[in-house]
Amino acid sequence: MRLLRQFIVTSLMAMMFVFGGPPSHAEVKKGDGDWSADFGTSGLAIHTPGDHLSLEFGGRFHFDAVSIDDDVTTFRDDADIRRLRFDVTGEVLNDWRFKVDVDVGGTSTGFKNVWVSYRGFDKVELKGGNFAAPFSMEDLMSSNAIPMMERSLAQALAPGFLVGGGAQAYGDHWTVSGGYFFNPIDFDPQFNSESGESVMGRVTFAPVRSRKRLLHFGLGVERRDLDGGVASRVRSRPEIGLATNSLVNTRALMGVDKFTNVNGELALMYGPFLVQGQYIRRFNDAPALGDPEFDGGYILASWVVTGESRRYSRRSGVFGSVKPNSEFGAIEIVGRYSMLDLNDGSITGGEEENVSIGVNWYIGKNIRLMGNYIHAKAEPNKNLVRESLDAVQGRLQVNF
Repeated sequence: MRLLRQFIVTSLMAMMFVFGGPPSHAEVKKGDGDWSADFGTSGLAIHTPGDHLSLEFGGRFHFDAVSIDDDVTTFRDDADIRRLRFDVTGEVLNDWRFKVDVDVGGTSTGFKNVWVSYRGFDKVELKGGNFAAPFSMEDLMSSNAIPMMERSLAQALAPGFLVGGGAQAYGDHWTVSGGYFFNPIDFDPQFNSESGESVMGRVTFAPVRSRKRLLHFGLGVERRDLDGGVASRVRSRPEIGLATNSLVNTRALMGVDKFTNVNGELALMYGPFLVQGQYIRRFNDAPALGDPEFDGGYILASWVVTGESRRYSRRSGVFGSVKPNSEFGAIEIVGRYSMLDLNDGSITGGEEENVSIGVNWYIGKNIRLMGNYIHAKAEPNKNLVRESLDAVQGRLQVNF
């Protein structure tokens, strides 16, 4: 009850601040040919004369509370900040863009997006820096837009943020992206594994694409060469952002020289209904371990009860958030099945399956309340023991 009260009080305080704060749009100008500043639902935007330089300042605040019923592995109830991120995005002379994004108070603090891109070519973008590597649709979705509070178990096989350079091209019904990548900017060898270099790419095809209807196919491939003497490890929390433990974990695997990840995507949207899924398989080059293979995947279905559809970016081939059509907001119901199998040969990292149900209330463009129920089952877990857990968690999300 204490955690529930803390979550409710924090949610109400944040909502009072947002609703009672500045107006949805305010503009300050210093005259013709001078700079201008706009403050609205997308944060603070500053423009120089002629829009030769524009800056946008924003951020996100995710506050979570969770109650867990476990039976073998110990978890604890908690209420804390999941993300507290601030960012600045800039545009120079219309063609150059940059972004700096840092988490200062969440469960994984540090720099996220730190990149520069060039868009001077028609429907082509060149990018360099620290950014989400082009491999998986779920991995590329903003945490402000994902339908469930956490990404699926299969996310453990995706690369996430990496430092590197790449290119992206797109058309009305397709995207192609790829690049060469190294370790992320905040890589710490004491806590992270799989130090190395990757070549990867992703292609998508949407033969049906309109505001209300979409058919999406995607394929991603990553080839990562690990540095000599480093360990490879795959693990996943049970889709609980505040969890400090896991049911499945390969622990440190020595002798993995390189690995190849292959990702397949499928999504179908018809008005307010969306079904999407992914399957990822990892092929390890580890002769001493018998070249083990791991796999993970999920299938998700959502229904926006109030009739809105999720937005889809033809530039990136990724779904965005739900934009409410009324002052009441939008209501979305989500269900997901996900799995992660880390057992193969002599490797016994465990097998986990999760069934989750979620409800989202989009209160305007900047606020979302989320509630998730998760039933996780490991047969066996990382210690070769059968176990399960049930969790109820909620989130207040404010983005600006």
